[in-house]
Amino acid sequence: MNQSDAETIGTALADAGFNFAATLPADQLHALQAWVTKSQRFQTVAVTNEGEGCAICAGAWLAGKMPVIILETSGILLSTYALMRCHATFGIPTLMLSTYRGGLGDQEWYAAHTGAVLPDLLASLRIPCKVVSSADGIATTFIDARRTMSSSLHPVSIVMDVRLTDRA
Repeated sequence: MNQSDAETIGTALADAGFNFAATLPADQLHALQAWVTKSQRFQTVAVTNEGEGCAICAGAWLAGKMPVIILETSGILLSTYALMRCHATFGIPTLMLSTYRGGLGDQEWYAAHTGAVLPDLLASLRIPCKVVSSADGIATTFIDARRTMSSSLHPVSIVMDVRLTDRA
């Protein structure tokens, strides 16, 4: 992801009311993670695994924050237990902003199976999902995600495909 897109996405997140971010190191998301970490509009926590990140976001929501976890595609797969055990059970919303490794057009062979299962996984967890391929118009997407989170008390997933995250 290039710096311009990272600034657009970070600003749109903050403008939509998100003010807490959990992050894990992710090469494709480094520019966004760095922007959020430096921003005065976010309280950020670097986490060591995706389940921990989801649990910390749950605590942040219970403390009055509006949380987002910024992670890779594989991180959604790894966080499913925390999402079901904590978020679904107790009605805790969190925005999951992730890459879409293995999506249509991605040329990384190792991610093909991960991308293939992501839509069905999110559907089986009853997590609404939207795939975006451009930073243009993402502000509306984040506002819609926040509205859905607030009304459903459930996580929402915004997946950024390779056309957005692989731009340097």
